[in-house]
Amino acid sequence: MTYQVPPLRPEGGPRGKESLSWLEEYLEGKDEILLYVTAALGVLMPGFVYLLYHKCHAYYERYAKKKEEQRLAEELAQSEAVVIVLGKEDGIAAPWAKVIHDKLCDEMVRKPMIWWSDSLNVKELMEFKGFCVFIAETTAGGQPTPSSEWFLEWLEDLAADSKLRKKANFDKIRFSIVGFGSSDDGPAGFNKVARTLLKRLKILGSKQIIEVELFNTAETDKKTMERFIEFSFELLLQMDKHLPGMGGDTDESEAPEGSSSESSSDDEETDEKHKKSK
Repeated sequence: MTYQVPPLRPEGGPRGKESLSWLEEYLEGKDEILLYVTAALGVLMPGFVYLLYHKCHAYYERYAKKKEEQRLAEELAQSEAVVIVLGKEDGIAAPWAKVIHDKLCDEMVRKPMIWWSDSLNVKELMEFKGFCVFIAETTAGGQPTPSSEWFLEWLEDLAADSKLRKKANFDKIRFSIVGFGSSDDGPAGFNKVARTLLKRLKILGSKQIIEVELFNTAETDKKTMERFIEFSFELLLQMDKHLPGMGGDTDESEAPEGSSSESSSDDEETDEKHKKSK
């Protein structure tokens, strides 16, 4: 007795319509539609890709232009200079502040500003990012003027307030200090304001570009002028070296050396106060 195996599928004949999807059923016998769709995609896709590229490229150009404007604005802000006078407008340091200000005006493209401690706007100082030339006056007995004393206390409070310190730009400031005081005040009181200011600025992270220049008001004006002119030339040279993009801010180990020894007697006292305030 023989058995015949039935075929797995019917031989010949089209597949049943139930196995066709609606798309296959619709396109059955309409090959020209697929041809048109393929041709249309071949024409439209390159145009779509070009439009997408053009849109992305335009966005990138706007972004790059904005970043370049921000970079130039930042460099411009870091190239500005201000002379800050810690003393009275009719004090012993005032004429020398005007001399250095005039010198900077002659050499710089953008004219530097001059701020007096009596009317100093600390908000502007916190936003400042350029060069600060401090002219510090120490009065008899090694004492600061009232406005200078207030400013030094404000710097100390700022160093102790971490939130407020982050809002300021003292870490971007490059500074120099010129002190005027009498040797009659003794070693501890001689130019004490300038030496205290140096410590406060270093605690805030500002960069010193030239060692502190201390002048003795008991000396003759002629001798002071000679040294002051010499200092002015050196200051301009260091400012050129520390302009944005000149590489002057890359090596912190090249900080001026002489200034630290001049204020060593007061460093421990100020650091102790700073630690306690924290």
